[in-house]
This record gives sequence, structure tokens and C-alpha cells, in this order.
Amino acid sequence: MGKINIISKGGSFSIYNSFVDKFIKEANPSYIKIYLYMIRHISAGNSFSLTKIASDTGLIKSDVLTAFKYWADSGVITYNNNPENIEIGIKNLDECDNHEAKASLIQSEENKESVNENTIDRFYQSNESVSAAYKANVVVKAIHDDEKLAHLFSIIQQMLNKTLSSNDYKIIYSFIDYLKLPEQVVIILFEYCISINKTNMRYIEKIAYSWADNGINTIKLAEEYISRKNEQNKLQAYYKSKFKISGREFTETELKFLSSWVYELKASEEIILAAFEKTVLNTGKVSFKYMDTIIRGETQSAAQKSSEKSKFKNYPAKYEISEKEKSRLEKMMSEYEDGE
Repeated sequence: MGKINIISKGGSFSIYNSFVDKFIKEANPSYIKIYLYMIRHISAGNSFSLTKIASDTGLIKSDVLTAFKYWADSGVITYNNNPENIEIGIKNLDECDNHEAKASLIQSEENKESVNENTIDRFYQSNESVSAAYKANVVVKAIHDDEKLAHLFSIIQQMLNKTLSSNDYKIIYSFIDYLKLPEQVVIILFEYCISINKTNMRYIEKIAYSWADNGINTIKLAEEYISRKNEQNKLQAYYKSKFKISGREFTETELKFLSSWVYELKASEEIILAAFEKTVLNTGKVSFKYMDTIIRGETQSAAQKSSEKSKFKNYPAKYEISEKEKSRLEKMMSEYEDGE
């Protein structure tokens, strides 16, 4: 490949040589992204908020905070760790005493390598990624030393058809080490997420946490979960088509309504579609709340008619019973039962 020449440059900012020398290989790419963003805006005298950093870099806030902690632990910035009033100072790495910088980095590495269950629990309970508590080279060594783990990561890499990043390694390793999901269940987890076109590692991580929280830790339970989800997905796709909804997925609220109609009320397709047509006719839009009122009314009415019919199921079919006669018979039956 030919040599790359920079012909011209516009606005620019400087990065310390020692930063590149020390961290360009080992640091997580998202952490480097955050550092570059801070340097660029501090150099220009711009102010920024946690929300703006997350929005501009395409990361979530917890990832930004994790990056702050990483750079502070590595001696690159000062960080007060106060979410209400964050203060960050950029250190001049080229002017730092080499011995002090080295000692700081060594201490940081020792702290990360001595991760215990309490440390990981703190990350988990604070809604941060548990993987942030792991050190990349420790994870890589653990995988290298375990043939089964190495095979698992090789399979996942092939399934995703990409080279796993150091952060990917830490996230997947946390499924085994912290969530205690069996390796075969992890493979099923990735198969499921790929089948629904959800290959973002943070999304897969959320599903893994959900499985662990709900005790989905065997092949049988994982397959049963996927079977239920596939059934629900088919149901959603069917009614999206019937409700003429395109260009978006059902909202969480809409899914709750649909699930309650089908699984709780046992409403028939006929009742649901009739409610949809009536809703659009009366409101001019698809209102699940409006539909819910209609469907609940129809199912209650159907149940009441079924109950009334059962009371007179032994009455000769050739006789027609008027509403007045039904009321009188019900009264007599009630008085008879009270008399007993």
C-alpha cells in the first residue's frame, strides 16, 4: 500500500506523545474516543456536558463515566467522581515525572487485577457494565489458558463474522465468570440475537443479564425462552400487518396491551380486529388504549352471555325463553338455593 501524505490541515489540537506511546494499543477504543473528544474541546475552550459527550460520541453515559475512571486510574486525567458536579483536569503527560507516572500505572493495573465479587457487584448494581471491572489482558490470559473458553470465543467470533475487540472479550467473559452462564447457553444466546439481527454487544449483554436474572441457565430453558419469544414475534408481526403499522416497532406499552388481549383476556382475532376497525373509524388513528376499552368490554360481554347460556343448557331446545322468563327463573333458582 502506498505512503499516506497529509497535504493540508485545518483546525487542530495536540496529543501528548506519551499518551500515544502508552495507550494506543492497550486502551479500549471507546476510551480513546472520549479522551480525544475532551482534548479537542478543551483546546478550543468549549464547555460540554455528560449528555453532550454521550450524544456526540455515540456512546452511553455509563460508558463515558467508565472512560473517565479508566483515564483517572491510569494517571492521564484528574476526576472527582461526582456525577452531580463532574470536574476533569487534563494532565501534562510529557512533563510528569517518569517514576511517578510508572508507579501510578502499576498501582492501577494491580487494582484491576485484584477484582473481587464485591467490586463486580458494585458495577452490576449501579447499572454499569460488569465488564468494566475486568482487565483486558487478564481476560485474554484466562481464555488462552482454557481450551474450552478459547474454543467458545473462536465460535462466537465466527458467528458474528468480525474480530472481537478487547471490550467484546470482557463482556463475553463476564457471561461465564460473573453471570455463570454455561458455555452452550452462551452460544444459544448469540444464535438467538443474531437471528433477530441484534448483534450490538451491549444489547447482547442486556439479554444475558435478563437470562441470568430469570434463571435461564440451561439449554432446555434457553430453547423454551426462544420458542416463546419467536411465538411473540410472529404474533407482533401478524398484528403489525393487520393494524397497518410500518416503519416502526410496537412500543412497550403497545406490546403490553397486545399481550394482555391474547394471553390474559383470551380475546379472539375477530374481536381484536373488530376493535381495531372501530377505533380507526371513531378516532382516525390506531389507539391501543381506545382498543383496550372495546376489547375488554367485548370479552366481558361474551363471558356473561356464555354464563347465562350455561344456566339454561338443560332447558328443552324446542322452547324459546324470553328475557322476562329467564329473569323469573333465575329468581326462583336463587330463592331455592337460599332456602337450602
